Amino acid sequence: MDKPKLVSSEMIYKGRVFTVYKEVFQTEKGETVIEVVRHRGAVAILPVLPDGSVVLERQYRYSIRDFIYEVPAGTLEEKENPESCAKRELTEETGYVAETLRYLTRILMSPGYVDEQIYLYVAKVKDEKSRTNLDRDEIIQTVIMKPEEAIEMIKNGKIIDSKTISLILLAKYLGYI
Repeated sequence: MDKPKLVSSEMIYKGRVFTVYKEVFQTEKGETVIEVVRHRGAVAILPVLPDGSVVLERQYRYSIRDFIYEVPAGTLEEKENPESCAKRELTEETGYVAETLRYLTRILMSPGYVDEQIYLYVAKVKDEKSRTNLDRDEIIQTVIMKPEEAIEMIKNGKIIDSKTISLILLAKYLGYI
């Protein structure tokens, strides 16, 4: 099976965070037209305190018009590497500073229409924290809990964010929490 060949790519929308393209591919069955969202990528960090507790966020998400629980996360700045972004976002959103930062893997959010990759990290942090530096549109409350509580929240549908579920369960599986 051959990979489809890109015939054309036309930008149809450019936003602050992503760009949308209309792309035409030649396949064995003929031409296929798709709309694809191009994204710089993002990071997600699971902060772990010295006592083994984890730091999550209760964040308002405008797209769903509600608060959800999730790990600290953020979009890569142009030409920023994921590790630098992870350290920056962790401190900006929670006030905690990573003593150690371990890369676990990267995930694709919804590859049927978006190329966004999220790089997953576990950070060991100290109990002390500095001031946060939230973006104007961010409404975030940090929440500290035992890993078992977070896993129970996944089981009972209180944590529904895919990057958060992936990161917590992978960190548990690998023995980081």
